Amino acid sequence: MTLTSSSLPSEIADRLRGVELPEPLGFGRLMAPVMSLAYYRDGAWETPRLTGLDPLQLAPHTQALHYGQAIFEGMKAYRNLGDSPADGPSLLFRPYEHARRFNRSAARLGMPELDEQVFVRALEELVAVLEPLVPGQQGQSLYLRPTMFGATADLSVVPSTEFCFLVLATPSDAFFTAPISAWIERHYSRAGAGGTGCVKAAGNYAASFAAAAPLRENGFQQLLWLDAVEHTYLEEFTAMNVFVRRGETLFTPPLSDTILAGITRDSLLRLGPSFGLRMEERQIDVHELTDAIQAGEDVEVFGCGTGAVVAPVELIGDETGLRLPLPAQSTALELRKRLLDIQHGITPAPEGWQWPVGALPDGPQA
Repeated sequence: MTLTSSSLPSEIADRLRGVELPEPLGFGRLMAPVMSLAYYRDGAWETPRLTGLDPLQLAPHTQALHYGQAIFEGMKAYRNLGDSPADGPSLLFRPYEHARRFNRSAARLGMPELDEQVFVRALEELVAVLEPLVPGQQGQSLYLRPTMFGATADLSVVPSTEFCFLVLATPSDAFFTAPISAWIERHYSRAGAGGTGCVKAAGNYAASFAAAAPLRENGFQQLLWLDAVEHTYLEEFTAMNVFVRRGETLFTPPLSDTILAGITRDSLLRLGPSFGLRMEERQIDVHELTDAIQAGEDVEVFGCGTGAVVAPVELIGDETGLRLPLPAQSTALELRKRLLDIQHGITPAPEGWQWPVGALPDGPQA
């Protein structure tokens, strides 16, 4: 069924009525009062449906609460600021890539996959309903959080047989609009070979919290993780992939079972040559990086991800007292601008990158 304003259930229409964007937007300050929800039972998925943002009824022995069988995606809907707003007032960015990564995460954690078209359709319907909550400034977005978790009430150490899929939304300001500082983590490890580091498992993020304490105490913003075996090679930031530019070459660690296949990472690898950059995926020794910075080479470091888009690094430090400023940030800023222009429909993009979402046919619903 194609949704229209007049066909919205009265409960949904009532929840949306009068909702306004907060100022400032922040992140998570206003959770959209509507979400998409579906359950997997008896070996099949229900069709996702729009419902109010209400607490879920979970038994205390729900499987995900004890064994962490939970995954998520982070993605955004952007206001279409291009010359053809008739294509749709909002744009999703590479939604089918997110659907495929979501399913890779599900498979790794023993969870049922969700048909890609069903995944994208759930996003489209939610964004169409929430169109008035898609903010209008470049860099701002309606952040979307597709999530799946094991919903069986069972303490047995086995995979769930029932699952919950939901999509949450929150209007969001641009992240990391100023350069960030990065703290080299030399003790804890983000992920090990054969583990879940290459997927968006919820537990990956919980495992980073204790390591982040020294970072906050020293006024830094992001952990820069090294490999789990030698603690020598760059892997990721906590919430972003990492890139290093030396001269005209842009480096990033190759994908492995410890590194997340970022959608933004892939986008930058494809955009980089248009800036005259050579792209190289290889291991990056942290000592090679710090020595190059200390030698005064033309070096740039930045993170990239759905939330940050591209975040230049202005300072690298660690527990030894190392403090290395990074004045070069121009490449990161140029890549950030190009990607935001694509995400907002200002400039053309490869096929499938800009995914128009129309408003509900009967007009605004809030």
